[in-house]
Amino acid sequence: MILSHRTAGAELLFYRALVKRRRLSSEEAKILSVLEKGFSGECEYDRIFDSAGHGSVFVFRDIYLKIDGAVAQYDSLIVSDDGIVVNEIKNYSGLYRYENGKWYIRKSEVSEDALSQLRRAMGKLIKMRYLVRDEFSVTGKIVFPNIEFRLETRDEALRDSVVLRSELRHYLMQFKNIYAGRFAEKIAALIRERIVANPYFDKSADFSSVKKGLYCGACGGFELELYHYHLMCQKCGSCEKKETHLLRAIYDFKSLFLNEKLTKQRLLQFIDYKISERTVYRLLNKYCNRLSSGPGSYYTTKYLSFDQAYEKHENLNRYKDKSLV
Repeated sequence: MILSHRTAGAELLFYRALVKRRRLSSEEAKILSVLEKGFSGECEYDRIFDSAGHGSVFVFRDIYLKIDGAVAQYDSLIVSDDGIVVNEIKNYSGLYRYENGKWYIRKSEVSEDALSQLRRAMGKLIKMRYLVRDEFSVTGKIVFPNIEFRLETRDEALRDSVVLRSELRHYLMQFKNIYAGRFAEKIAALIRERIVANPYFDKSADFSSVKKGLYCGACGGFELELYHYHLMCQKCGSCEKKETHLLRAIYDFKSLFLNEKLTKQRLLQFIDYKISERTVYRLLNKYCNRLSSGPGSYYTTKYLSFDQAYEKHENLNRYKDKSLV
């Protein structure tokens, strides 16, 4: 049973929204590339796990746990009556070498030590076990889901801690037959109690530096022609509802300005008044929760992401989007 579903994290959503509205620096572009690659690998892991079947185990994906005052991030936790299995997912590609406790790609040493990360993550859960005075096992693996990844090592301890792409389906299928009953429910409850939001990312963009307006969801172009219910992209010909455009803008705003309240007036400025105030007001109340009232009112989103909100409502909409890309 999947107890927490994986979604793109706040940092990835920030850079995805930012790249649409201004040119990224070389460092920002590098961060976005790394985040996209990591998320892609995690989604591939999930796809293989889902196809292999979960059985009765409880699965947590992409969570942050606060344990004894410190916060740790987990790509995947698998809980059964036997205990907790930590999967640290690394979407590396290319030929890597591990020797004398260090990772190398070609002749360059890799700064990130996946084995140390796995041990720290497991250590936090062992600390949790100690704090609640309970007994359950904590084990873990580093998972490399990329078919282009190769590993050279004579370190048997590391090799026992690694799952390569060719081994992944077989490894995940074991969980289909592992039992998760009352004891697993108790462990899952301990984990749930400690889930927190990502405390490490709170970056906000400069409102004045980002491009205002609406852009095509297919090609990213801002050259849109307004029709009664739709906006048509002049670059690729794709046609999307006003509602889709505004929904995308709402989640761009949420991702870019983490420390700013979403108000009707601020959203109108953000979209450069391309949609009428009346329509903006109606759709804010459809897709968001309104807090306070009068001039000080602001909104919070009902859904985690644009994709989730779009999926929930698209089938109910009379008018449809038409992408030509």
